[in-house]
Amino acid sequence: MKFTLIIKKNKTFKYILRNAKYKTSKTIAVHSCPTRNNENVIFFAVCVSKKNGNSVERNKLKRWVREAYKLEESKLKKGYNILVIYKKTTNVANTNFNSIHEDIIKCFKELGLYEN
Repeated sequence: MKFTLIIKKNKTFKYILRNAKYKTSKTIAVHSCPTRNNENVIFFAVCVSKKNGNSVERNKLKRWVREAYKLEESKLKKGYNILVIYKKTTNVANTNFNSIHEDIIKCFKELGLYEN
């Protein structure tokens, strides 16, 4: 991920959840807000609950979101925090990469994260 840093601090997660706009689809919710200090990068994170399956399935879901994000990264505006949260009803058996990629694109468009 060329322009992206991973969100690791709990206070950053709380800030995003408190202040961000969000859009949902049938499998994910995407929260997005402008960064407070760095305008040249995108901060990104993926959250998957233990209710989404065992560790193998959760890691597969995270890999799918990261890959979909990587395909769209060059088209996005810089200077944003992006948090992707899976809904608890989502699991590997009832979804696939293509549906996740379509949901990511749809949510990013609705949030206005693409450059013109």
